[in-house]
Amino acid sequence: MTVNPLKSSLRTITTTNDLERVVVNALWGTSWSPREYANHQAAYSTYYSGIYQPLCRAACSGDWRIPDYTHEDVISIINSLKLTNDKKNDVLKDIPHAVNLSPSQSERAVNLAAGLLVPLNFDGIGGARPGKRISWEPEKTLKQTIDEEFQVLSNQAVPANPVCATCTSTIKFPRKFGLWDLKFIAGFNIVWTNSLLDHLSVVDEENQITVYIFHQVSILELHQTVTPDVIPADLIEETFETLALLLPRTDEKTTAWYDKLQKKHDLDPGTFRRSYLKLEDRELHHFKYWRSRLVKLKKAFDEHEPNKPTQWWRDDRKPVQWWTFWVAILVLILTILFGLIQSVTGLLQVILS
Repeated sequence: MTVNPLKSSLRTITTTNDLERVVVNALWGTSWSPREYANHQAAYSTYYSGIYQPLCRAACSGDWRIPDYTHEDVISIINSLKLTNDKKNDVLKDIPHAVNLSPSQSERAVNLAAGLLVPLNFDGIGGARPGKRISWEPEKTLKQTIDEEFQVLSNQAVPANPVCATCTSTIKFPRKFGLWDLKFIAGFNIVWTNSLLDHLSVVDEENQITVYIFHQVSILELHQTVTPDVIPADLIEETFETLALLLPRTDEKTTAWYDKLQKKHDLDPGTFRRSYLKLEDRELHHFKYWRSRLVKLKKAFDEHEPNKPTQWWRDDRKPVQWWTFWVAILVLILTILFGLIQSVTGLLQVILS
């Protein structure tokens, strides 16, 4: 008799393709056979290895680890979160084996389910995870918690324009504003994150600017169809548009760079398949949730001056300045070269005379 992988313990989570496929099917309402899943695995294995596995392991470790919970148990809580919009206190009453769990263990089980459903860094799961944490309070629903968190983000003031305090609404994001440009012209460090709340965060430490980019887009696409009421629809669409802005699929340099990244890192291939962003959509007023972070990122990029020859060569954001610099370098090289030739010629004349 075939054993259902979902009945296995969360503590013994494996990396087998069969468990991965069964988990994805159960979570997101698909019914892929092993052969069919092979065609989709590149997209959903990033979720399984980047979110599902580490969160399950974290929940099963530490002082308040969940005892004897199976994949089926936690998925039943997730399915309940999809179908209802209950307050956390009410969700806690109906979880599997509630009578056998302490309040802290019950909290961890529900927080784990929330973190597996929504790509956010929920408190109370266990383990050490980087990025901003989000707390689901007992008297709030999951949707209410998410809405409030991103409402705070959308209400953040846009950094002041030092030239014109009233000009923020007309800021446009140029084509030279992709991740390739940020990395190879400005030398920014690009970190790929599994938490949507960390998307576009800019951190400046020890003269090194780090930009966090969310890449679990296949899960957001499933939210659009399977659970359309959990994450705001306009937030999902706007997130896709920021990826289209920063990863233009028509740019050959960006394409080659991202292809290499995918071979080295477990990144969602859908991140680079966003629709082309129209010119009129590259203005600041088009963005509601990510506007303040986009402005901060653009400000950091605009203020950066190249400090390496390769960066100077690639940095043609200001064409006149770029040509002036390289013409000056060429003149300097030719001056040195002609001076050297004259010195050698003079030395030969002295020797021959």
